[in-house]
Amino acid sequence: MASRGLSLSVKIFLGTSLVVVIVMGATLAITARSAQTAADASVGRVLNSAREAVTAQLAGRAEAMERAAEVFAGSSNFRAVVVSRDTGTILDQSVVAVEQVNVDWVQIVDANGILLARSDQPDATPISLANSPAIGGALEGNFVSAFGATDDTLLAQVSVVPIADGDVVYGALMAAKYLTDEFAGEIRNAAFDQVDVVFYALDTLDVPHVNGTTLERSALTPELLARLHAAAAGEGEDVRSDLTVAGHRYVALGGLLRSAGGTPLGGFAIMRDRDAEFALFNELQRTILLSAALGLLFAFLFSLLVARWVTRPVAKLADAARRASDGDYQAEISAVSRDEIGALAGAFRRLLADLREKQQLVEFLSSADEAKTVQMPTLSGTSGQRIVEQGLVPGSVFANRYDVKEILGQGGMGTVFKAVDRELGEVIAIKTLKQDFLQQDPTALERFKSEIRLARRISHRNVVRTHDLGEREGFYFITMEYVEGTSLKQLIRQRGRLPVAVTLSVGKQLARALEIAHEQGIIHRDIKPHNMVLQADGVLKVMDFGIARLAQRPQESGVTQQGMIVGTPEYMAPEQVTGEPVDQRADLYAAGCVLYECLVGQPPLTGETPYQLVAKLLEEMPPRPRSVNPEVPDALDALVMELLAKKAAQRPQSALILHDRLAAIG
Repeated sequence: MASRGLSLSVKIFLGTSLVVVIVMGATLAITARSAQTAADASVGRVLNSAREAVTAQLAGRAEAMERAAEVFAGSSNFRAVVVSRDTGTILDQSVVAVEQVNVDWVQIVDANGILLARSDQPDATPISLANSPAIGGALEGNFVSAFGATDDTLLAQVSVVPIADGDVVYGALMAAKYLTDEFAGEIRNAAFDQVDVVFYALDTLDVPHVNGTTLERSALTPELLARLHAAAAGEGEDVRSDLTVAGHRYVALGGLLRSAGGTPLGGFAIMRDRDAEFALFNELQRTILLSAALGLLFAFLFSLLVARWVTRPVAKLADAARRASDGDYQAEISAVSRDEIGALAGAFRRLLADLREKQQLVEFLSSADEAKTVQMPTLSGTSGQRIVEQGLVPGSVFANRYDVKEILGQGGMGTVFKAVDRELGEVIAIKTLKQDFLQQDPTALERFKSEIRLARRISHRNVVRTHDLGEREGFYFITMEYVEGTSLKQLIRQRGRLPVAVTLSVGKQLARALEIAHEQGIIHRDIKPHNMVLQADGVLKVMDFGIARLAQRPQESGVTQQGMIVGTPEYMAPEQVTGEPVDQRADLYAAGCVLYECLVGQPPLTGETPYQLVAKLLEEMPPRPRSVNPEVPDALDALVMELLAKKAAQRPQSALILHDRLAAIG
């Protein structure tokens, strides 16, 4: 057994889910891109503002240190101590200066730049610092603010002021304050709680060492510090560095800290936590993902409901189809929606109705006394006399191709034979044409050939297929599909009126045959029960498309010079009787006559003479079918009477309309 594919409910769920996933994915992608752009812009603004603010903060601290140092160095008592060169007292004064200037250490040099004392190094060697740009600038009477390094790894902000009296410089005082974690925290807490700050010093090999930071020092690896220094070194080019610290993504921007001589001694880095910048977006993303999950859940529930709603009628249709394949056409199709399922249900309902009607027709045929007889209808009436023409006799070979088996019938236009086509190995029917029909009108043959060419284009299960028009020594004949069954006329004669269901099946199949022919521009002109054969399987076959045209003579009325009416008068439309041009509505009138005869058991109008019949056709309306047969539904009764209207404009205007109205009844 072949494995089953995905169920309809699963397919609907997958389809709905795919839509939700695509929409949510697209939403996330667009939102992420927008958030990325917005975050980059925000990070850039914050870092640039923070760097400018840090620079201003350092400048402000330097100015405060410079003013405090200037006040302390301007004291005459302090100046006198420096001039005295009492190293012990000078050392004490350096310690006092640390407290008053609020710095980490102070060193004092004389006018020659010789170190006199340093507050944090009591045993400092009196070395010369005259070559220091900061000390040298102060000895020249200038105030200098810069950065200095201690032991290559400690970075301090320094302010150097001269110790002078007027224009006489007696020495210089340098106040230094380290860039510590506390200072980094003060900067962050002051106005930049959105950033982290790192101060570092460069050793003689330009390797950075952390001095102050708001981050965990253990997270600041040498590699990370090197990247921070790279960002700081590009201070004039707005160089940023993306890096990860303790699992957080950061963007860094910094600047260098230089000595009074311009040598980089270290730097600072401002770092913005990118994850914090994306916090709002991450929250939005979680909301979207939650919405997507809820959407998928809704899609699942919705797909189950839709699948149940859709598959219930589909399951019923499938069950009805299985029952129909087993020959049971009684399933009830209840779907009434206006969508595709409703259309499918409606079509299947009509199909079952057709099958039920055909089943009733088959059962009706099987119960007929002679349902299995082989009968080919005659052309336009029968004469009871069989003729033999041009060597066409049972047992002969006609035209060196056809094995003639038997004579099936004879009519006013010729004789019908059953034969076997030797070349194709098929059973066919041969219909001969009497010479007088072709000889009385020189244009008849060409008109007839044209009509046969059109008739050959009809290929439909309800139409007897015309194969070819042949000629042998001036003798014309037609080969066509051989049909084994019972003529509708014979069935009516045997059974009388037919059941309504059988009549509807006959009518719908006749309408289909006429619809196909009319689409090809072919008008039958001689629709009657004699020209219809019912096969044992219930299929109706309409014969003689293209042949009745041969009997139509130009410039004449419906009555010939010999008093013979063209066609079969009982089934002819009034306009056909009076010789007016006819169209497909003449065939629909004849179809109405056929339906009437099926329901009532006789044609709508009859007469003892052709002239009496013609008069009735032009002036009288037959009794309504329902008045004769009470089983006829009102809708069918009304339809038959419309088909029998004297004026073509009052009839249904096409065979398709006729079929649909019959289908609506059945």
